[in-house]
Amino acid sequence: MVGFRYSRIIFSVLLLFSIFMFSLDLFQEEKKPTRSLKPGEEGRGPWWMKQTALTAEGRFPNLKNRKWWKQVRQLRPGESLMIEESGEARDRMAVRIESYELRSGESLEVLVWILDDDGDGSLKQGGDFHDDCYIYDFNRDGLVDLMVDYVDEDGDGQADSMEVRYFERGYLVRAWIGYDFEGIGEIIKFQTPLDLLSENFQQNLSGDKLHFKNVFVVPQKNWRPAEDGLVASLDLNKDGLSDLLYRFNLAPSSTELHFNSLEVSLDVDRGINLERPYHYELGLVLEGRLPFNPDKFKLYSSQRRPPQEVYAIPFELIQSEADRFKTSRATLSWKEFSDQSLATDSRLAALEAQGLGWGWERRNILSTSRNVQKWNVRREVASTLKDGLEFYYSDLDQKIHLFGAEEGWLPIGNLAGWPRLGEIRYFDTDGNGYFDRREIYLTNSNRPVLVFQSEKEKTKKISSDFQEISDFYLNEVVPASLTRTETIIKAMKEIYQYDQPPGFESILGRVGPAERSYLLEVYCLLYFINLRDHFLTLVNQKLFAELPRDKYGWPAGDLQPELLPNPRQIAASINSERAWQLARLLTELEMAYGQNDVDKLVEIIRKIKALKI
Repeated sequence: MVGFRYSRIIFSVLLLFSIFMFSLDLFQEEKKPTRSLKPGEEGRGPWWMKQTALTAEGRFPNLKNRKWWKQVRQLRPGESLMIEESGEARDRMAVRIESYELRSGESLEVLVWILDDDGDGSLKQGGDFHDDCYIYDFNRDGLVDLMVDYVDEDGDGQADSMEVRYFERGYLVRAWIGYDFEGIGEIIKFQTPLDLLSENFQQNLSGDKLHFKNVFVVPQKNWRPAEDGLVASLDLNKDGLSDLLYRFNLAPSSTELHFNSLEVSLDVDRGINLERPYHYELGLVLEGRLPFNPDKFKLYSSQRRPPQEVYAIPFELIQSEADRFKTSRATLSWKEFSDQSLATDSRLAALEAQGLGWGWERRNILSTSRNVQKWNVRREVASTLKDGLEFYYSDLDQKIHLFGAEEGWLPIGNLAGWPRLGEIRYFDTDGNGYFDRREIYLTNSNRPVLVFQSEKEKTKKISSDFQEISDFYLNEVVPASLTRTETIIKAMKEIYQYDQPPGFESILGRVGPAERSYLLEVYCLLYFINLRDHFLTLVNQKLFAELPRDKYGWPAGDLQPELLPNPRQIAASINSERAWQLARLLTELEMAYGQNDVDKLVEIIRKIKALKI
């Protein structure tokens, strides 16, 4: 009896142990990652994956072999056909014929095969744009040319990713892939599939988005990152708009995959809003190196048609990988104001979405953004950087500059009613990393109208953190600039009047503090040049004049007490003594302006006023 009792206990323990081990096996089985499917393995997937199966070489079987092809051949543009299938595919596939006008004026008929992947009945409305797949045959010859696939990963009714696949003679060659991490709007915008075919589409870069291109490699039956690179927009304040943009570019034809260029665009003044959704002031093109880690930089989805792994930096790693980029050469672009000659171009908003690109002028710099503006964009070039990316603030012009830049330029014009005005050129003449020489040119002058060579550079290094740069710019740089220019303009009005262009005050009231600061800086600079030239003209008219003759016919200065006054000069308001005093004051005034010594500048203006000229 005792033995029987022990037998029951042993049996119960063994049973519990077996159940535990079986459960553990199931748990471990669930934890095993699902292997990524490659072309030719679609049979292991759901019905929609089987319907669009590729061969191992990436070929989409000719649509003429489909049982519905004969019926579809009879369709005309605007007509559609529900494909009769049984099982899961029932009422979930349709074909329609669309017609598009080419640039030549001819019409092109396009066969569109639509699959309702999630079975929500979307085909009744012609398909949806969150979890359906569209396959295009542009010549109605049975060869697939394009596939547009929307994937709703979390089932919230919004597409989380969008993939545009390109086929040549039915073979898969490349794909553009986009991710939306905020569930806002379209991912890749286009008007007709012809725009997609010609890759003339617009990537939606509002909010948290990721876009990249992959090419299909037949031997590996898999994707490979394309040289076109990767672009990611970051919504730092979670308002659905983009504040920071990164573009990672792969080195061409390299045996070892690596990024050799990183482009950065930042909304420094935080002026992005619904009316101006793309408003980047700071642009950087960084040349250097960041290894491409294929094990780390890949994205898998079980809802993606094979190949199911695509290669790009995951969105959550964008910032950290940008920080790891080793910069050896850099350029800075700072958009101070818009170019009014471009303001009426309807394509401007789409271009601004791409970030602030390099101007492809004076220096040949790799930049993939086509958003190029010349006027009112400051450019700086640092050919060699030993310690990576650094910035500094110069109190001489109250600007943030790229440390190590040896040259720079700022074309000014096409704003606030002004035409093309001129340019400020920057130089680091002693090679210490800071600009110490500024030359100001006007469009009607062959030589600089002002030259500032600084002995004291009055600079300080600032943080390279973009958020801290923005805080410093808004809280210190812009207010200081506004105070400076307003003080100088007020002082200059005491001795000289210089009119603003028509509508200037109205524009000042419509723009933000940063743009207002730039407009006043331009006005202040022109005001100063005109004031100086006005008084220099008076000075030079007197000092360059021939000496008058005394009663004996000999030359004598106008200060000669015995010299009889010339009736023609009796009304003159300035003699050579006061002219020379004014000349010296103007030299001091120019030096004070160049050193941004506002207190001294105001004091000198008071002295000029005291001359009563």
